[in-house]
Amino acid sequence: MTVEGHIDEALQIRLPVRVRGQRSIVELSAVVDTGFNGALCLPISVAVTLGLMLSDIASIELADGRIQPELVFEGWVQIGEAPEQLVNILLTFSEEALVGMALLNLLNADLQVRLSQRTVTLTLPETPNA
Repeated sequence: MTVEGHIDEALQIRLPVRVRGQRSIVELSAVVDTGFNGALCLPISVAVTLGLMLSDIASIELADGRIQPELVFEGWVQIGEAPEQLVNILLTFSEEALVGMALLNLLNADLQVRLSQRTVTLTLPETPNA
């Protein structure tokens, strides 16, 4: 199965993502961040409306090498018609949602980027982790 994404004006790779918490569901266009080894990072404003469950406090290493504590939440995420996956979610003050490499790995996904055409194709196995 495939999911079509796109490359925006800022040359960011974007994929459609559905996230579910205890109170609601939201569909967003999330930036694929290959430098983020977590699963998903959501704007605080989105996370609050979803009603995510706090699951942990973890030490996170930032791109500049600093380590800081971060609250870790749990929520359900779905890309395309793949089954929902329960994942750890970090929060950000930014307005951008980020899909990290842990989510793509969990889905056993292949990502094809065609910069010249500004298109993105995410290929998922018929069964996750197949």
